[in-house]
Amino acid sequence: MNILVTLDSLHDSGAYLEKSFKLIQKLQGKQVLLLDVVDTAELETIEAVAATFDEELVASKKVALADLVKELQGRYPALAITGSIKSGNPKSCIVKAAKDSQADLVISGSHHYSNVEYLLYHGSVSAYLAKHLPCDLFIIKNPVD
Repeated sequence: MNILVTLDSLHDSGAYLEKSFKLIQKLQGKQVLLLDVVDTAELETIEAVAATFDEELVASKKVALADLVKELQGRYPALAITGSIKSGNPKSCIVKAAKDSQADLVISGSHHYSNVEYLLYHGSVSAYLAKHLPCDLFIIKNPVD
């Protein structure tokens, strides 16, 4: 079973990853792709600064993701764990990554935005994924420690 686990600053918590990997083990997953998306919409306000910041952010995230993959490979040696960083709209990047990796399941966290925050962030990523993913979606609620 191929499983894609989405990452972001709220979901990088130990509790979120612990719940994700418990589920992966129960489902006897074999391949795990950790996906972190740099949301370029948040960076587009000042284009020149955004390009430099985006490159720096991606570079730092690559290092952090490589360390996380190495740590998780040590904890879960039976799993083939890889990591990927994408830039763009998180909703479409996650759907594309799920298709490209032929994921059987996507695990994602929920932010639990208020109504105002929901409108400001252009709608729920979880709702979009549920509608557009070619596979099943598992949402972990309150993924913070």
